[in-house]
Amino acid sequence: MMLTAMTLMALTAADAGAQERITMRDAFEALVRLQGVASSPAALRDVKNAPTVSADLKKLASLPHLFPPDTQSQEPATAALASLFSRYVEDTRQRFDGRETDVVALRVRTLTGLCFTCHTRERAPVDFADTQKRLEALGLSGLPRAQMLAATRQFDEALVEYQRLLEQPPKNERGMLEYTRALQDSMALLVRVKDDAPATVALLDKLLAKPELPAFLKANLASWRRDAAAWQAEKFDARKATADALFARAQKLMGPVNGSGPFSVDERKDLTWLRASGYLNLALGKDPKLKSRGEALFLLGVCASSLRSPLWWDLDLLFFETCVRESPKSKVAKRCFQQLSDRVYLGYTGSAGTFIPDDELARLSELRALMQ
Repeated sequence: MMLTAMTLMALTAADAGAQERITMRDAFEALVRLQGVASSPAALRDVKNAPTVSADLKKLASLPHLFPPDTQSQEPATAALASLFSRYVEDTRQRFDGRETDVVALRVRTLTGLCFTCHTRERAPVDFADTQKRLEALGLSGLPRAQMLAATRQFDEALVEYQRLLEQPPKNERGMLEYTRALQDSMALLVRVKDDAPATVALLDKLLAKPELPAFLKANLASWRRDAAAWQAEKFDARKATADALFARAQKLMGPVNGSGPFSVDERKDLTWLRASGYLNLALGKDPKLKSRGEALFLLGVCASSLRSPLWWDLDLLFFETCVRESPKSKVAKRCFQQLSDRVYLGYTGSAGTFIPDDELARLSELRALMQ
Protein backbone atom coordinates (compact mmCIF):
# COMPACT_ATOMS: atom_id res chain seq x y z
CA MET A 1 0.00 0.00 0.00
CA MET A 2 1.37 3.40 -0.96
CA LEU A 3 1.55 5.95 1.80
CA THR A 4 0.29 9.42 1.09
CA ALA A 5 2.51 12.44 1.74
CA MET A 6 0.23 13.39 4.63
CA THR A 7 0.63 9.94 6.19
CA LEU A 8 4.40 10.07 5.81
CA MET A 9 4.46 13.48 7.49
CA ALA A 10 2.34 12.16 10.34
CA LEU A 11 4.61 9.14 10.82
CA THR A 12 7.70 11.35 10.75
CA ALA A 13 6.17 13.65 13.35
CA ALA A 14 5.24 10.68 15.51
CA ASP A 15 8.78 9.27 15.28
CA ALA A 16 10.21 12.68 16.18
CA GLY A 17 7.86 12.94 19.14
CA ALA A 18 8.82 9.46 20.32
CA GLN A 19 12.52 10.26 19.96
CA GLU A 20 12.06 13.50 21.88
CA ARG A 21 10.40 11.63 24.75
CA ILE A 22 13.23 9.08 24.84
CA THR A 23 15.85 11.84 24.77
CA MET A 24 14.16 13.85 27.48
CA ARG A 25 13.70 10.75 29.63
CA ASP A 26 17.40 9.92 29.32
CA ALA A 27 18.21 13.45 30.40
CA PHE A 28 15.74 13.24 33.23
CA GLU A 29 17.25 10.02 34.58
CA ALA A 30 20.74 11.52 34.43
CA LEU A 31 19.57 14.62 36.26
CA VAL A 32 17.82 12.63 38.97
CA ARG A 33 21.03 10.73 39.66
CA LEU A 34 23.13 13.90 39.57
CA GLN A 35 20.82 15.78 41.89
CA GLY A 36 20.82 12.88 44.32
CA VAL A 37 24.61 12.79 44.49
CA ALA A 38 25.09 16.58 44.41
CA SER A 39 22.75 17.05 47.37
CA SER A 40 25.32 15.30 49.55
CA PRO A 41 28.87 16.76 49.72
CA ALA A 42 30.22 13.42 50.95
CA ALA A 43 28.58 11.50 48.10
CA LEU A 44 29.91 13.97 45.54
CA ARG A 45 33.46 13.57 46.88
CA ASP A 46 33.21 9.77 47.05
CA VAL A 47 35.43 8.36 44.30
CA LYS A 48 33.07 5.39 43.95
CA ASN A 49 30.44 7.74 42.49
CA ALA A 50 32.86 9.47 40.13
CA PRO A 51 32.30 7.24 37.04
CA THR A 52 28.52 7.58 37.24
CA VAL A 53 28.61 11.35 37.78
CA SER A 54 31.06 11.85 34.94
CA ALA A 55 29.02 9.62 32.61
CA ASP A 56 25.77 11.45 33.42
CA LEU A 57 27.39 14.82 32.79
CA LYS A 58 28.80 13.53 29.51
CA LYS A 59 25.33 12.29 28.52
CA LEU A 60 23.84 15.72 29.18
CA ALA A 61 26.64 17.47 27.29
CA SER A 62 25.87 15.44 24.15
CA LEU A 63 22.11 15.73 24.53
CA PRO A 64 20.32 16.71 21.29
CA HIS A 65 18.25 19.72 22.26
CA LEU A 66 14.75 19.09 20.93
CA PHE A 67 12.66 22.12 21.79
CA PRO A 68 9.03 22.35 20.74
CA PRO A 69 8.26 24.89 18.01
CA ASP A 70 5.48 26.36 20.14
CA THR A 71 7.44 28.84 22.21
CA GLN A 72 4.27 29.70 24.12
CA SER A 73 4.71 26.40 25.97
CA GLN A 74 8.31 27.15 26.92
CA GLU A 75 9.72 28.96 29.89
CA PRO A 76 11.07 32.24 28.48
CA ALA A 77 14.57 32.49 27.02
CA THR A 78 14.77 28.70 26.57
CA ALA A 79 15.98 28.88 22.97
CA ALA A 80 18.65 31.40 23.87
CA LEU A 81 20.01 29.43 26.81
CA ALA A 82 19.84 26.10 24.97
CA SER A 83 22.73 27.10 22.73
CA LEU A 84 24.94 27.48 25.81
CA PHE A 85 23.73 24.40 27.65
CA SER A 86 26.08 21.73 26.28
CA ARG A 87 29.15 23.85 26.89
CA TYR A 88 28.03 24.60 30.43
CA VAL A 89 27.57 20.87 31.11
CA GLU A 90 30.94 20.02 29.60
CA ASP A 91 32.61 22.69 31.72
CA THR A 92 30.86 21.26 34.79
CA ARG A 93 32.17 17.79 33.90
CA GLN A 94 35.71 19.12 33.60
CA ARG A 95 35.39 20.82 36.97
CA PHE A 96 34.17 17.56 38.45
CA ASP A 97 37.16 15.73 36.98
CA GLY A 98 39.28 18.42 38.63
CA ARG A 99 37.52 17.61 41.95
CA GLU A 100 35.94 21.07 42.30
CA THR A 101 33.03 19.36 44.01
CA ASP A 102 31.61 22.40 45.83
CA VAL A 103 31.29 24.31 42.56
CA VAL A 104 29.87 21.24 40.78
CA ALA A 105 27.07 20.91 43.36
CA LEU A 106 25.96 24.48 42.66
CA ARG A 107 26.23 24.07 38.90
CA VAL A 108 24.10 20.91 39.01
CA ARG A 109 21.32 23.01 40.54
CA THR A 110 21.57 25.38 37.59
CA LEU A 111 21.48 22.44 35.18
CA THR A 112 18.30 21.05 36.70
CA GLY A 113 16.64 24.41 36.28
CA LEU A 114 17.84 24.85 32.70
CA CYS A 115 16.87 21.34 31.61
CA PHE A 116 13.28 21.75 32.66
CA THR A 117 12.72 25.26 31.30
CA CYS A 118 10.92 23.85 28.25
CA HIS A 119 8.25 22.27 30.44
CA THR A 120 5.03 23.98 31.32
CA ARG A 121 5.13 26.47 34.17
CA GLU A 122 2.67 24.52 36.29
CA ARG A 123 4.09 20.99 36.46
CA ALA A 124 6.05 18.40 34.55
CA PRO A 125 4.25 16.67 31.67
CA VAL A 126 2.67 13.26 32.11
CA ASP A 127 5.75 11.57 30.64
CA PHE A 128 7.46 12.25 33.97
CA ALA A 129 4.58 11.09 36.14
CA ASP A 130 6.78 8.42 37.76
CA THR A 131 9.07 11.05 39.26
CA GLN A 132 7.71 10.36 42.73
CA LYS A 133 8.93 6.76 42.61
CA ARG A 134 12.36 7.91 41.48
CA LEU A 135 12.55 10.43 44.31
CA GLU A 136 11.61 7.76 46.83
CA ALA A 137 14.39 5.56 45.46
CA LEU A 138 16.90 8.37 46.03
CA GLY A 139 15.95 8.57 49.68
CA LEU A 140 16.02 12.38 49.68
CA SER A 141 14.42 14.27 52.53
CA GLY A 142 14.07 17.82 53.77
CA LEU A 143 15.58 20.61 51.66
CA PRO A 144 17.19 18.37 48.97
CA ARG A 145 13.85 16.65 48.39
CA ALA A 146 11.97 19.94 48.13
CA GLN A 147 14.54 21.33 45.71
CA MET A 148 14.38 18.21 43.55
CA LEU A 149 10.59 18.48 43.41
CA ALA A 150 10.91 22.10 42.33
CA ALA A 151 13.60 21.27 39.75
CA THR A 152 11.32 18.67 38.17
CA ARG A 153 8.42 21.13 37.99
CA GLN A 154 6.33 19.49 40.71
CA PHE A 155 5.64 22.87 42.19
CA ASP A 156 2.62 22.06 44.35
CA GLU A 157 4.39 19.13 45.97
CA ALA A 158 7.52 21.22 46.44
CA LEU A 159 5.57 23.95 48.20
CA VAL A 160 4.09 21.41 50.60
CA GLU A 161 7.60 20.17 51.43
CA TYR A 162 8.91 23.70 51.90
CA GLN A 163 5.98 24.61 54.15
CA ARG A 164 6.82 21.59 56.30
CA LEU A 165 10.40 22.81 56.62
CA LEU A 166 9.27 26.31 57.58
CA GLU A 167 6.98 25.04 60.33
CA GLN A 168 9.88 24.27 62.66
CA PRO A 169 12.25 27.11 63.66
CA PRO A 170 15.99 26.50 63.09
CA LYS A 171 17.90 25.04 66.05
CA ASN A 172 21.47 25.93 65.01
CA GLU A 173 23.47 27.83 62.41
CA ARG A 174 23.28 25.09 59.80
CA GLY A 175 19.57 24.85 60.44
CA MET A 176 19.27 28.61 59.92
CA LEU A 177 21.04 28.33 56.56
CA GLU A 178 18.63 25.62 55.39
CA TYR A 179 15.66 27.56 56.77
CA THR A 180 16.53 30.70 54.82
CA ARG A 181 17.08 28.64 51.66
CA ALA A 182 13.69 27.00 52.09
CA LEU A 183 12.17 30.45 52.51
CA GLN A 184 13.92 31.80 49.41
CA ASP A 185 12.80 28.81 47.37
CA SER A 186 9.20 29.12 48.58
CA MET A 187 9.16 32.79 47.66
CA ALA A 188 10.54 32.00 44.20
CA LEU A 189 7.77 29.48 43.55
CA LEU A 190 4.95 31.65 44.87
CA VAL A 191 6.12 34.84 43.19
CA ARG A 192 7.96 33.90 40.03
CA VAL A 193 6.14 30.70 39.08
CA LYS A 194 2.70 30.92 40.64
CA ASP A 195 2.37 34.72 40.46
CA ASP A 196 0.18 34.39 43.55
CA ALA A 197 0.11 37.56 45.67
CA PRO A 198 -2.51 36.36 48.23
CA ALA A 199 -0.59 33.13 48.93
CA THR A 200 2.64 35.11 49.31
CA VAL A 201 1.01 37.50 51.79
CA ALA A 202 -0.42 34.55 53.75
CA LEU A 203 2.99 32.86 54.00
CA LEU A 204 4.72 36.03 55.15
CA ASP A 205 2.03 36.76 57.75
CA LYS A 206 2.44 33.25 59.11
CA LEU A 207 6.20 33.61 59.41
CA LEU A 208 6.07 37.11 60.90
CA ALA A 209 3.94 35.69 63.71
CA LYS A 210 6.81 33.40 64.78
CA PRO A 211 8.61 35.19 67.67
CA GLU A 212 11.54 32.76 67.62
CA LEU A 213 12.88 33.88 64.22
CA PRO A 214 16.01 36.10 64.33
CA ALA A 215 15.84 39.86 63.88
CA PHE A 216 17.62 39.95 60.50
CA LEU A 217 15.11 37.52 59.02
CA LYS A 218 12.18 39.39 60.55
CA ALA A 219 13.43 42.59 58.89
CA ASN A 220 13.47 40.87 55.48
CA LEU A 221 10.04 39.37 56.07
CA ALA A 222 8.59 42.77 56.98
CA SER A 223 10.02 44.34 53.83
CA TRP A 224 8.69 41.52 51.65
CA ARG A 225 5.30 41.81 53.35
CA ARG A 226 5.02 45.51 52.42
CA ASP A 227 5.97 44.77 48.81
CA ALA A 228 3.55 41.82 48.68
CA ALA A 229 0.70 44.00 49.95
CA ALA A 230 1.41 46.59 47.25
CA TRP A 231 1.57 43.80 44.66
CA GLN A 232 -1.78 42.43 45.79
CA ALA A 233 -3.36 45.89 45.57
CA GLU A 234 -2.17 46.33 41.97
CA LYS A 235 -4.42 43.54 40.69
CA PHE A 236 -2.10 43.20 37.69
CA ASP A 237 -3.03 40.11 35.65
CA ALA A 238 0.28 38.98 34.19
CA ARG A 239 -1.30 36.14 32.19
CA LYS A 240 -3.53 38.52 30.27
CA ALA A 241 -0.94 41.27 29.82
CA THR A 242 0.86 41.77 26.51
CA ALA A 243 4.58 41.16 26.19
CA ASP A 244 5.23 44.90 25.98
CA ALA A 245 3.13 45.55 29.09
CA LEU A 246 5.01 42.84 31.01
CA PHE A 247 8.36 44.29 29.97
CA ALA A 248 7.26 47.78 30.99
CA ARG A 249 6.03 46.54 34.37
CA ALA A 250 9.35 44.78 35.02
CA GLN A 251 11.26 47.92 34.11
CA LYS A 252 9.13 50.00 36.48
CA LEU A 253 9.66 47.54 39.33
CA MET A 254 13.43 47.49 38.87
CA GLY A 255 13.89 51.22 38.45
CA PRO A 256 16.93 52.76 36.73
CA VAL A 257 19.58 50.15 35.87
CA ASN A 258 22.60 51.54 34.05
CA GLY A 259 24.84 48.48 34.26
CA SER A 260 28.02 50.49 34.74
CA GLY A 261 29.11 48.66 37.88
CA PRO A 262 28.38 45.58 40.00
CA PHE A 263 24.92 45.37 41.52
CA SER A 264 24.53 45.33 45.26
CA VAL A 265 22.67 42.44 46.83
CA ASP A 266 19.84 43.62 49.07
CA GLU A 267 17.73 40.71 50.28
CA ARG A 268 14.96 43.10 51.30
CA LYS A 269 14.24 43.61 47.59
CA ASP A 270 14.05 39.92 46.73
CA LEU A 271 10.30 39.98 46.08
CA THR A 272 10.75 42.83 43.59
CA TRP A 273 13.51 40.98 41.73
CA LEU A 274 11.42 37.81 41.63
CA ARG A 275 8.41 39.63 40.23
CA ALA A 276 10.48 41.42 37.61
CA SER A 277 12.21 38.23 36.46
CA GLY A 278 8.86 36.47 36.23
CA TYR A 279 7.37 39.22 34.07
CA LEU A 280 10.44 39.37 31.83
CA ASN A 281 10.37 35.61 31.33
CA LEU A 282 6.68 35.67 30.54
CA ALA A 283 7.17 38.58 28.12
CA LEU A 284 9.79 36.61 26.16
CA GLY A 285 7.54 33.56 26.24
CA LYS A 286 4.67 35.51 24.70
CA ASP A 287 6.88 37.24 22.15
CA PRO A 288 10.30 35.57 21.60
CA LYS A 289 11.10 38.30 19.05
CA LEU A 290 10.30 41.10 21.46
CA LYS A 291 11.68 44.42 20.23
CA SER A 292 13.32 44.90 23.62
CA ARG A 293 14.65 41.33 23.79
CA GLY A 294 18.28 42.35 24.35
CA GLU A 295 17.29 44.67 27.18
CA ALA A 296 15.08 41.93 28.64
CA LEU A 297 18.01 39.49 28.70
CA PHE A 298 20.15 42.15 30.36
CA LEU A 299 17.51 42.78 33.02
CA LEU A 300 17.09 39.03 33.60
CA GLY A 301 20.81 38.88 34.25
CA VAL A 302 20.51 41.78 36.67
CA CYS A 303 17.70 40.00 38.54
CA ALA A 304 19.74 36.80 38.81
CA SER A 305 22.82 38.78 39.96
CA SER A 306 20.81 40.61 42.59
CA LEU A 307 19.09 37.51 43.96
CA ARG A 308 22.28 35.42 44.12
CA SER A 309 20.19 32.42 45.02
CA PRO A 310 21.60 28.86 44.74
CA LEU A 311 18.60 28.14 42.51
CA TRP A 312 20.07 30.46 39.86
CA TRP A 313 23.76 29.87 40.28
CA ASP A 314 25.51 31.26 37.15
CA LEU A 315 22.21 32.10 35.45
CA ASP A 316 23.17 35.77 35.34
CA LEU A 317 26.31 34.86 33.39
CA LEU A 318 24.27 32.83 30.91
CA PHE A 319 21.78 35.64 30.36
CA PHE A 320 24.55 38.21 29.87
CA GLU A 321 26.42 35.93 27.46
CA THR A 322 23.25 35.22 25.47
CA CYS A 323 22.64 38.95 25.19
CA VAL A 324 26.11 39.50 23.73
CA ARG A 325 25.93 36.59 21.31
CA GLU A 326 22.50 37.52 19.96
CA SER A 327 23.23 41.22 19.32
CA PRO A 328 27.00 41.70 19.62
CA LYS A 329 27.05 45.14 17.99
CA SER A 330 24.30 46.66 20.14
CA LYS A 331 24.69 49.08 23.03
CA VAL A 332 23.02 46.68 25.44
CA ALA A 333 25.56 43.98 24.48
CA LYS A 334 28.35 46.20 25.82
CA ARG A 335 26.47 46.54 29.12
CA CYS A 336 25.95 42.78 29.27
CA PHE A 337 29.63 42.13 28.57
CA GLN A 338 30.66 44.57 31.28
CA GLN A 339 28.51 42.75 33.82
CA LEU A 340 29.75 39.35 32.66
CA SER A 341 33.37 40.44 32.85
CA ASP A 342 32.92 41.99 36.30
CA ARG A 343 31.28 38.83 37.63
CA VAL A 344 34.00 36.57 36.27
CA TYR A 345 36.83 38.69 37.69
CA LEU A 346 35.13 39.13 41.05
CA GLY A 347 34.26 35.44 41.19
CA TYR A 348 37.88 34.39 40.80
CA THR A 349 39.36 37.02 43.09
CA GLY A 350 40.23 36.24 46.70
CA SER A 351 42.71 37.15 49.39
CA ALA A 352 45.51 35.53 47.37
CA GLY A 353 44.70 37.56 44.24
CA THR A 354 42.89 36.91 40.97
CA PHE A 355 43.24 33.52 39.26
CA ILE A 356 40.93 33.05 36.27
CA PRO A 357 40.83 29.68 34.46
CA ASP A 358 42.02 29.69 30.85
CA ASP A 359 38.60 28.64 29.55
CA GLU A 360 36.96 31.66 31.21
CA LEU A 361 39.58 34.00 29.76
CA ALA A 362 39.03 32.45 26.33
CA ARG A 363 35.28 32.99 26.62
CA LEU A 364 35.71 36.64 27.52
CA SER A 365 38.14 37.13 24.62
CA GLU A 366 35.73 35.50 22.19
CA LEU A 367 32.82 37.68 23.32
CA ARG A 368 34.93 40.85 23.22
CA ALA A 369 35.96 40.01 19.64
CA LEU A 370 32.32 39.57 18.63
CA MET A 371 31.54 43.13 19.69
CA GLN A 372 34.35 44.70 17.65
